[in-house]
Amino acid sequence: MNRLMLLAAGVAALSLGACHREIHHGRWHEPLKTISKLDCPDSQGQLKRVSAAPDGLTCAYQSDNTEVTLRLISLTNGDAQAALTPIETELKTLMPPPAPPAPPAAPGAPAAKDDNDKVSIDFPGLHVRADNGAAEVKIGGINVDADDNGGAQVRMGGNTAVDADDRGAEIHQGRSNDAGTRATFILASDKMPGGYHVVGYEARGPKAGPIVVAVVKSKAEHNEHGAFDDMKALVTHNVGG
Repeated sequence: MNRLMLLAAGVAALSLGACHREIHHGRWHEPLKTISKLDCPDSQGQLKRVSAAPDGLTCAYQSDNTEVTLRLISLTNGDAQAALTPIETELKTLMPPPAPPAPPAAPGAPAAKDDNDKVSIDFPGLHVRADNGAAEVKIGGINVDADDNGGAQVRMGGNTAVDADDRGAEIHQGRSNDAGTRATFILASDKMPGGYHVVGYEARGPKAGPIVVAVVKSKAEHNEHGAFDDMKALVTHNVGG
């Protein structure tokens, strides 16, 4: 459980850091642009363009370990989530299925307990409590609640949520206002088929649309080559923000 707890807390802290870098006082760094076609440069960092549709609605990039597809998607009544939900559903098929529940203990058998799983840490801005599997982590404004069934949930100000279990972690980050819509979705696991470790998307665009969505699938265990930064740069190149 401690490994899971730290995974959830670490991913949440990383996500919060990205949010602070890109959003200042709840406003975009610059107005989001309305475009009718994608501008797909030959390369962006480690990513190299491998295809581009003649209609300007899609293009694809690759690096040694990462695939990125850029899409321009129109919205109906400004509903970005309705446009993004099918993409999330498709990506979730890559997550391994949940593990079967553990068999019930024999009647009268004492519950398993491991004193080595007890953790109590208190520093300014960081508080950790763990006891026999269940855990609570507080890092600044981040709250992590981990249960003894192998799950953990993180909520940060209503804009970022992290859910983690023994399969991996799922991260949602989103904000929508009159200035535009932005959403980040990440699935991270070391058990995905095809050798993938991280899949997800970065979406951005004016409130009424269309939005630019960069869908990423990476076999790298870490952001070794800045693939996610390059992916976000492609989105920024097209709509700003």
